Amino acid sequence: MNKIQRTTTAELSTSALRQQILNGDVAPGARITEDAMAQELGISRATVRQALNTLVNEGLLVRNPATRVLEVTSLDAEDISEIYRARRVLELAGVEASRTATGDELELLKRAVDGMREAVQNDDVFGFVQADSLCHARTVGFLRSQILSQTHEALMTRLRLVIARREADESITAHGLAQHEEFCRLVLAGQVEQAKANLAERLDAAERGLQSHHIGPGMRVIR
Repeated sequence: MNKIQRTTTAELSTSALRQQILNGDVAPGARITEDAMAQELGISRATVRQALNTLVNEGLLVRNPATRVLEVTSLDAEDISEIYRARRVLELAGVEASRTATGDELELLKRAVDGMREAVQNDDVFGFVQADSLCHARTVGFLRSQILSQTHEALMTRLRLVIARREADESITAHGLAQHEEFCRLVLAGQVEQAKANLAERLDAAERGLQSHHIGPGMRVIR
């Protein structure tokens, strides 16, 4: 029982710090130490160490080569380009694989877009971003590869380092939803090449949006 409790505490600590990083509450480049985190969360250094190692493996923390101190990962323009390059490979391959998708797999994509529509109706920025990301995940899911899906999830996690989710953001628009609705319609209709073009255009626009602005905690863009 004690081992289960320690594991649960480590997972909760990992989740808490991960959320602070992804929400922009802890800025890129910020130093993270075991002592400070243990004191803040009220847990042992061993548990904190386990949580930090997990976040290092996820790419959210990196060890400064000069000081050896852990820092929140900072992404530069080239990092953004590499992430989008990888996303294009995975997601466009997913669209191609949709040719053989089952009804249930197609329904998962449709539900993700339905979630975006519901978020727009409720003016829910957080819900929209979550549903948006899920739409892309479902697209990669057509490949039926756990490894590729996990790779895509890791890319999206790193990307969220430069996409802060703020309720005051104006990025929820009918245009953004309409693009995803059209993509879903094309996939469901088996119009694969048109769906690829739709997706490629959105990915290109999203990358341009990130590259043309200062990359910081207050920046986000609908993908």
